[in-house]
Amino acid sequence: MNNLDLIETEWIAKLELHFSKSITKTFLSQRKHIGPLTIQRPFYPEGRVCHVYLLHPPGGVVGGDNLSIEIGNDPGTSALITTPGATKIYRTMSDKSSSVSQNFNLANNSTFEWLPMETIIFPGAESEFSTKFSLYGDAKLAAWEVQCLGLPVNNESFNDGQLKFNFEIWRNGNPILLDKLVIDESELDNIAGLSGYQVFGTFVISDTSDKVINLVRDKIINSDDCICGVTQIEGITIIRCLAKKTHLIQNFFKGIWEQARPLVFNMKASPPRVWAT
Repeated sequence: MNNLDLIETEWIAKLELHFSKSITKTFLSQRKHIGPLTIQRPFYPEGRVCHVYLLHPPGGVVGGDNLSIEIGNDPGTSALITTPGATKIYRTMSDKSSSVSQNFNLANNSTFEWLPMETIIFPGAESEFSTKFSLYGDAKLAAWEVQCLGLPVNNESFNDGQLKFNFEIWRNGNPILLDKLVIDESELDNIAGLSGYQVFGTFVISDTSDKVINLVRDKIINSDDCICGVTQIEGITIIRCLAKKTHLIQNFFKGIWEQARPLVFNMKASPPRVWAT
């Protein structure tokens, strides 16, 4: 079966981006895509940093869809990627699971920020998610992912389906963080699972000092609606949150990012304009 056959029977979407450096700024030197996965024209709200908005025009992922993202950069580049809205993973039909695979290869002395909006996963979804960051040399990273199970606003829980998550960080070929998680209905209320919370998020920041982890500890949230924790492994600060509403984690992560960015990247926070819409 060739690629054309696959595209005719299910959505196969692939996006490859590569960032390079000119005298004055980071620019998108390579862009390839297949299917409904693309980007808007890069923005430069802060000069040399390249801001990119990732687009998935169908507005959601259904059973049988496979999305693949490959991103790389050259030494000395600075890029930020976000999304203009939430990614939606719909109920799986016809026993076909969906998958989202994201691989980032970050060169020495580069900075990269992966700050997408949340992923909303509808009841009945059968999906696999894989995110891998491969850092080399002194590459610096700030990246978060927020997952919402079911539709809390409509009092709909994730009462059917199965999800598999894989989140990895490597530096110079050595593993730093390998997170694997399988979720079905039995994990939602399990004290060793999600403890009744429908939204969970992870935020990682490369940091070789104690400034960021101390910053997070000062702002940590622990309430009935949202609980958070922070740790540090081999120069990576890892923040994890469970919440009843998506905005509680998103707002917490954005607040941490705004204060941590000058400490880690030596750049004042410049929130993407799409966040204000």
